[in-house]
Amino acid sequence: MNPPDFSHSFDAGDTRVTLRTMQPGDSAIEDRFVRELSPVSRYYRFHGALKALTPSMLERFTHVNYPDEMALIATIPEGDVERQIAVARYARFPGTTERAEVAVVVADAWQGKGIGSRLLLDLRKLARQAGIRHLQVSVLPDNTRMLNLAKALGFSILPASAAEGTAVELGKVIDESE
Repeated sequence: MNPPDFSHSFDAGDTRVTLRTMQPGDSAIEDRFVRELSPVSRYYRFHGALKALTPSMLERFTHVNYPDEMALIATIPEGDVERQIAVARYARFPGTTERAEVAVVVADAWQGKGIGSRLLLDLRKLARQAGIRHLQVSVLPDNTRMLNLAKALGFSILPASAAEGTAVELGKVIDESE
């Protein structure tokens, strides 16, 4: 099943930002986006050292398997092309119908401008349409920006994620009004 055609724009300062569905033709901008993230941002997103996506990761990330997966990207115009500045995605947990893991990463220069929040709010609506009722995010304990964002969007720490030094697991039930 093809993902829903989703796109809208908003102003972030003096720049027009478009949020839209990730497409298979987005391999080049997704690859560039990940390569240009700071090492810290890549580490926070992938929970390990990664300089670039492998070909199989790039294929998987740009060819979403909707409704089990969805990815939204934020882009800005750069000359005659688009430049990706953020991505948020969900992936349904294997063997479940109503639970999915979410992840978001915003280019360093664009952090703190509300782009991650907008992506996650839109992704939440699309997840709900796909029958997902519970979202979960895994955050490294020193990634305070993401922890604060998740909490601001109604995620709460799951009881089983109290181990020192491991990722913090946060969850949120998507209610009918979302």
